[in-house]
Amino acid sequence: MKHTLPILLAALLMAAQPALAQEKNVEDQALSWWCYFGTYRLTDKWSVWTELQLRRADFVNEWQQVLPRVGLNYHLNDNVILTAGYAYLWTYPYGEQPIPLPEGEERYEHRPWQQVTLLHASGKVNFQHRFRLEQRFLQNWSAPDASTGLRTITDGFELQNRMRYRFLLTIPLTRDEKGAQKLFATVYDEIFINFGDNIGFNLFDQNRLGVTLGYQFTRSFNAQIGYMNQFIQKANGRDIEDNHALTVFAFFNVDLRNKEK
Repeated sequence: MKHTLPILLAALLMAAQPALAQEKNVEDQALSWWCYFGTYRLTDKWSVWTELQLRRADFVNEWQQVLPRVGLNYHLNDNVILTAGYAYLWTYPYGEQPIPLPEGEERYEHRPWQQVTLLHASGKVNFQHRFRLEQRFLQNWSAPDASTGLRTITDGFELQNRMRYRFLLTIPLTRDEKGAQKLFATVYDEIFINFGDNIGFNLFDQNRLGVTLGYQFTRSFNAQIGYMNQFIQKANGRDIEDNHALTVFAFFNVDLRNKEK
């Protein structure tokens, strides 16, 4: 029963997507996300999170986003991790519904974030629940030009708030002679909700539903390849991106603790 709510939420989101798309301007697009994730354990209680995501649109032909992110983890216990961090993004005009900037310009974002991660297992399956808050400081831009509809970047930043919940499960498929996991699969769903006074027509921001196939090469390194559906509702509430992405992930989990003390 304890897994019913996240699974039901994911199922409802999947079922709701066609309804959300009715009478909307929906564009199907191909993306690819190339991502590095690293956790460096410093002590029993503290570790550092590092991340770099290179997101491409038109499959691999143009930029969508670049996202470096860092965080400091506090391991409350083996099942609860508290994190605070910072990300810096630049987003490019891409696809059939590009952000309204002149060609060659991009919009920058400063993003402090905080999260709680809960871990547990049931049989051979590992479960992860991730709750994240984000304060998004987006570059201000001008009103649309009357003739072109394009905007230009201006001074200052606009604060937008967003919360996210991700449910992820990891399923081992094969193990080595010592019983360590080798081949595995993950399934995840993450919903994004905007909140605050300056949110317009997109309280629901986006949903990401994905699956990966991974291989644990060493205790500290695994690689995953998969598919993700990214369903985005734009600020005007009418434009929708239904993105289909190839995902390539590399995970490093390095233990730097002094085991001899």
